[in-house]
Amino acid sequence: MENLQIAIEKARAIRQEQAALAQMPTAVASTAEQNWNALPELEIDPTTLIAKRVMTQKSNAHSSHYDMLRTRIRDQAKKNNWRRIAIVSAGPQVGKTTTLTNLAFSFGRLPYHKTMVFDFDLRRPSLQTLLNHHPTTQIDDVVEGRTPFEAHCCRVGENLAFSLNAQPVANSAELLQSDGMSDFLSGVQDIYEPELMLFDTPPLLAADDTRGFLSNIDAALLIVEAERTPIDQIDVVEQQLSELTNVLGVVLNKCNYPDPTSTANYEYY
Repeated sequence: MENLQIAIEKARAIRQEQAALAQMPTAVASTAEQNWNALPELEIDPTTLIAKRVMTQKSNAHSSHYDMLRTRIRDQAKKNNWRRIAIVSAGPQVGKTTTLTNLAFSFGRLPYHKTMVFDFDLRRPSLQTLLNHHPTTQIDDVVEGRTPFEAHCCRVGENLAFSLNAQPVANSAELLQSDGMSDFLSGVQDIYEPELMLFDTPPLLAADDTRGFLSNIDAALLIVEAERTPIDQIDVVEQQLSELTNVLGVVLNKCNYPDPTSTANYEYY
């Protein structure tokens, strides 16, 4: 009888421990949800976005290629447990930021999938221009503890948030490579639990900002411009990226000749 009582008590203790563990993710998720919803909401004029070639606020013929890219990124991220993706280019003016913004709004349409976007092209921040927003805070003040993140980051709708900068950041390479930046990103991930964090980064060959920052991310997506980015430059950048992080893929931007194998070219819409 005594052995039975011991077994019963042991089983009860295990059951109570399992019940407590089962409740923990719900509590954490609830807190993360509250933190996310507490971010100030940013209202964006859709016509402004369209004028800046951001076409993915709604699902349509113009969004289809970005939606396909979104799905491929999401699938690879889930498969490899990647949360942080850097958007990279070899040089400037290839459409990197526009591609990122279209991807961001495409991800923003996914239900129950929170995406947080960071403008880390700190020498020439331009994401706020595409969104026609005038931020009053800077990411360096957030990382260095002078401004709370919740006063800096803005939420667009339910599933998308942006960290924007109004002007260039001094000592950008040192900031991006600092231990403070690493701690900051870990803290954001723990508190808000976004499924994906996307980073607009400086051109890889222009400065050492991106090279030093890539240790903080899981994978990089390379944007190249059709008929302008040299093939040998693509090879060099892809090789450098592969030495620093995982290469998610290469996006050929501004292409005048559609891929004949892509179903997005069919008259679906």
